[in-house]
Amino acid sequence: MSLPIRPTEENELVEQHPEVSGGPVPRRLRWRSAVVIVLLGLVAMLAAWFGLHDRTYQVFALWILVPATLFGLVLWWLFASGIAWWARVIGLVLAATVASTLRVDDYKGDMFPVIRFRWQPDREKVTQDYFAGIGTSGIAAVQETLEAADGDWTGFRGPQRDGVVTGLQLAIDWASRPPRELWRHPVGQGWSSFAVVGKRAFTQEQRGGIEVVSCWDITSGEQLWVNETRERFSEAMGGLGPRATPTFHESRIFALGATGQLHCLDAASGRRHWTVDILENTTAKNLEWAMTGSPLVYGNTVVVIAGGSQGGVVAFDVETGKQAWASGSRPASYASPRLVEFDGAATILAFGGDGLSAYGAVAGKEFWHFPWTNGPRVNAAMPVLVAPRRLFISSGYGQGCAVLELADTGPPTELWRSRQMKCKFNDPVVHDGFVYGLDEGILVCLDLETGQRRWKRGRYGYGQLLLVGDKILVQAERGYLALVDASPERFRELGRFDALTEKTWNHPVLVAGGLLVRNASEMACFELPLAH
Repeated sequence: MSLPIRPTEENELVEQHPEVSGGPVPRRLRWRSAVVIVLLGLVAMLAAWFGLHDRTYQVFALWILVPATLFGLVLWWLFASGIAWWARVIGLVLAATVASTLRVDDYKGDMFPVIRFRWQPDREKVTQDYFAGIGTSGIAAVQETLEAADGDWTGFRGPQRDGVVTGLQLAIDWASRPPRELWRHPVGQGWSSFAVVGKRAFTQEQRGGIEVVSCWDITSGEQLWVNETRERFSEAMGGLGPRATPTFHESRIFALGATGQLHCLDAASGRRHWTVDILENTTAKNLEWAMTGSPLVYGNTVVVIAGGSQGGVVAFDVETGKQAWASGSRPASYASPRLVEFDGAATILAFGGDGLSAYGAVAGKEFWHFPWTNGPRVNAAMPVLVAPRRLFISSGYGQGCAVLELADTGPPTELWRSRQMKCKFNDPVVHDGFVYGLDEGILVCLDLETGQRRWKRGRYGYGQLLLVGDKILVQAERGYLALVDASPERFRELGRFDALTEKTWNHPVLVAGGLLVRNASEMACFELPLAH
């Protein structure tokens, strides 16, 4: 007499001895474990996304959770999927082959990776081919003195470093009078903007192993001269090339390279007057995302934020490049120095890694320091003067913004603080008592008196702003340009057009000769319709 075999025992017997059932039993995919892994990963991602209140930290969390989920799926596929080993190996090889066709080409402002196929054009190769055709050396033999006039854009964010365009009014009917492209061509990589004097535009680029300061004719787009330095800065998140913008002063160009080389060049010809290494002079180390602050020039002094132990803020003589003074040892960050006037005294504002400091413009004495920082110690947006004795400051990485009121002595008083506007590296503009800025990529209007948010609309990404009369030109991160009404009543986008085609962090420039835009791959000039 034989005992009955339970179903589970029968299955085990068949698996071990297929002759019992007359043939092999086909393997079945054990998919439930994979579903559990995916569900756990999704739950963790959603918890991180809604639990963290800063876009960058949300993306950082995905950097950990997405690879962890994929790794769990690989382990399941290899050891618990239940299919034949030859099929597991083939599947793994196919997945690796597909992955090998992709490359991380870039990162957005929230640090989300931009993935492209390996056969798609590489921007650096395109640039190298272009400049191989027109040449990168050869300085124009021009002997003349250039002088800035009203309406010229002499440096980063304009003459006052506030992003305000004066003397121009834009027409708002872009449907019947659209912007007109004047010229377009490749440009070396980097996040510099332009200084514009007359018909000349000055910027900084990376061309292979050479960092250059270049001069362009804004009427034709032709290169007038370049000045080369054998330096190359490259970093995965921020990319390749210089970040600062040249400054024009009395027929000279002052440009700070990504590795700390400060150059003084003749603006007409590009010939070098002098170069000094600001990091070597102050025993400072380069920042993770490179030297970014554009030189501040006034009188016979050029000022940079070095962040060294022998000079947090340093001034050099414009004629000789010799150090004039060095003040403090506060760490540098990514904002440019700014010159303002308080009670008749010229004051340098320096937004460093640990907060905002004020220095005397003559000898560099530190007047006060206001602590303001975040996890990575990144303060990149410029402080904005919003009243004779009031400043607006803002930072990303969850920090937020505040309005400070200057005291007669000592550090300023904080009037209010808010997390409604977190300007990561995107400078705000101020108009009629309200501040407009990109809060982690979304345009926001705040009341400067109370800090109350009036509206939050328009997903422009990590782009840049210009104020033109009562209108805001928004250079979106994706490359297009939008015109927005600078009104606290409601958000109203008046028009937009495709200016550039790739990620754009560079500040646009609007002068009488046209709108200049660029990113890490191309530059272009447009004629915008003006109001009569």
